[in-house]
Amino acid sequence: MDYIKRTKQRYDQLARSHEWRHTELTPGLVVRFTTMLLGDKVLDLGSGAGRDTLTLKRYGVHVQGLDISEEMLAIAQKTVNDVPFRKGDFRNLPYPDDMFDGIWANLSLLHLMKQDLPVALSQVRRVLKDTGVLYASFLTEGEDGFIDDLYYAFYKPEELHRIFDESGFAVFDEVANRDTMHLFARKK
Repeated sequence: MDYIKRTKQRYDQLARSHEWRHTELTPGLVVRFTTMLLGDKVLDLGSGAGRDTLTLKRYGVHVQGLDISEEMLAIAQKTVNDVPFRKGDFRNLPYPDDMFDGIWANLSLLHLMKQDLPVALSQVRRVLKDTGVLYASFLTEGEDGFIDDLYYAFYKPEELHRIFDESGFAVFDEVANRDTMHLFARKK
C-alpha cells in the first residue's frame, strides 16, 4: 500500500475514534507568522481537524484548510465556521498560482517521504505570492518510517536548509526546540 494512502487511512481512523492528540500551539509562532504577512490570505496546509485553522482565523487572517483525510475535514467543517476546506495532496495543490500571502504547514510536510518534500515545496512555491511567507515545522529526532501507522520523516537542520534552498526558498527565521524545527521562509 502507498505510504500516503496508509497515512490517510490512519488519520481517517483517528478522526472517527477521536483518539488524535494535538498539542497547543506556541502563541509566539502564530504571532510571528501573522505579523510577517503582507496580506491576509492563508492556507493551512495539513489542516486536520481545524485546530490551527481556528487559531489563525482568530488572529484575523482569511484562512483556508487543506487535508487529505475526509474524516478530519468533516470535523474541521463542524469546528470552524465560515472557512473553506478542501481535500488534496501536498504534491498537487488544487489552487491557482500566486494565491496565498502565507502558508502554514505545522507538522504536516513531515508525513511525506524525503523524495516527495521538494515536490510539495514546488507546489507551495507555485501557490504562494512572491511576497508570501511559508511557515513549516518538522521533527528532528527519530528514524524515518511508520509510527502508529502514520509515516514520519525526520530531518537534520542542515538537511532542511539545503532542501528549502534547492526548492527556491530562503529561510529567514527559525526556532529550534529539542526535537522540533520551525522554519519561516520566502521565495528567493
